[in-house]
Amino acid sequence: MGQRVDESLNQEGIRQAEELSENLIGQHFDIIFTSPLKRALETAQIISEKIKVPILEKKELLERDFGTLSGKSWDEMSKGVSDDSPDFKKQDFEQYYNYRPYGGESVEDVKERLLIFIDEIKNNYSDKKVLIIAHGGILKLAHFLFKEDKLEATPANASLYEFEI
Repeated sequence: MGQRVDESLNQEGIRQAEELSENLIGQHFDIIFTSPLKRALETAQIISEKIKVPILEKKELLERDFGTLSGKSWDEMSKGVSDDSPDFKKQDFEQYYNYRPYGGESVEDVKERLLIFIDEIKNNYSDKKVLIIAHGGILKLAHFLFKEDKLEATPANASLYEFEI
């Protein structure tokens, strides 16, 4: 979807967030950080209400900006650009994407802002257990940076991954 598509959760998204919040009962978190996009913020609010943890919005957690390709499927992205356009999906999973020519971000842009956020956690929340509500692109990059592997498939909505930073 990208960061230019800012829609609320649909009924399925609400159900997924509620299910995730139920799975988090009994786990201790000190704070929830979330992307300010509605779909992430609403997920964080559902979880916060259930586990009674405060929320902080962080723009560094925004989904990557696909520019004019925002909201399109992988196939639509490729067909809409040119006959010899790159394989956007493959580049995305290999963390080799660059949406700058379309008014968006490169992997380096997203990496820079994610690492700013990670430094903030290390400097100000090192003694806290944090829960981060973000987007698939952020999660793929986090895997690449902190687990030294890449996800081979798009992460499922409301999935849970643990990282030690």
